[in-house]
Amino acid sequence: MSSPILELLPAVHVTIIGVVAAFFSAFAIYAYQKVNDAKEKLDAALKHSMSVATPTSMRFGGNNIYLNDDGTLNWDGAGKETLRRASSLYSYLDYEEKYGIPRSEHQPEPSAEEVIAACDGLFLLLTTIFTSYPFWNNNLVQFKGQTDKVSKVCAKEFDLSRIQEMQRIISYLCWTWSTSNRSLMMLARKGMECTQLKQMKEHTEMFERQTVNMPEPEKTRIWAQFHQPHVSRVTDFQNIFASFFEKSHSIEREVIPLLSESLSSFTTYNQTFRVKETTMKVIVLIVFNLSLGVILPLVTLNLLVGVNFEWSNFWFSAFEYFVLFSTMFPYIWICRYLYKKIEGLEFA
Repeated sequence: MSSPILELLPAVHVTIIGVVAAFFSAFAIYAYQKVNDAKEKLDAALKHSMSVATPTSMRFGGNNIYLNDDGTLNWDGAGKETLRRASSLYSYLDYEEKYGIPRSEHQPEPSAEEVIAACDGLFLLLTTIFTSYPFWNNNLVQFKGQTDKVSKVCAKEFDLSRIQEMQRIISYLCWTWSTSNRSLMMLARKGMECTQLKQMKEHTEMFERQTVNMPEPEKTRIWAQFHQPHVSRVTDFQNIFASFFEKSHSIEREVIPLLSESLSSFTTYNQTFRVKETTMKVIVLIVFNLSLGVILPLVTLNLLVGVNFEWSNFWFSAFEYFVLFSTMFPYIWICRYLYKKIEGLEFA
């Protein structure tokens, strides 16, 4: 028996597979280079943006109310409320400067406890903003009972929605600074004064208890060595707040446009070429045609020739099958190897 179709099929498929493989190789190399270049630019932009956004001063809080249970930033709740409270304590300064509205006689002066609480809360909030999603954690700040959750959510893929969330938060911070910078700076100055007075009172009382019936030279030594350094060491809220809000403006001007452009370029090339998906489909197609279009017809032809079975031809036929499958196996193996490699790419 003879079959012209089966006889021609292996040669036809091998020729077509060779042409397709040659064409696709050129396309894949070009597409992969474009996507990879865009990915490298995005990675570089993320690295640069991370360095710009990382705070230089940080506050640690045991019970951080600015984090949700899942490790994300509690911005619309506690975050905005703390920012509003901090900017409202001395808001009359900005009203007076911008609108000429003098301070009302009935507006009370904030207490020392209110001022210190507002400064500490704002410092912790700003630290949390820049070390939690949608920003980066970098393992710089450890959140009690939530460090793993914060790190996990910060490690999420950087996409357009994340940039938009970052833009939303930064825009609000920039707006707050542009409308309330005088009141915030007054709060910071008052916070430093109140903190120093509080520390002075606490250490003076402690000093007096410790040095009862001590000679004056010994009292002087103890105060200078153990208490004076703590009294003088006050958190510089003014420089810290100014640094955080200036960082917000830098992120708005520099980081967000850079990330948006880099992500847009990567997304465009990635979705246009779809290197990973296309390559995996082509590999599956090649394996399919190699199996059913080349190997199967050759096996079928050999079976048709050997319909009248003779033991004398058995060993020769077995040798033919051995040569066929042993020489085809490397092609199947390399296709599977490439498939697994491509499957691990971060591209689409």
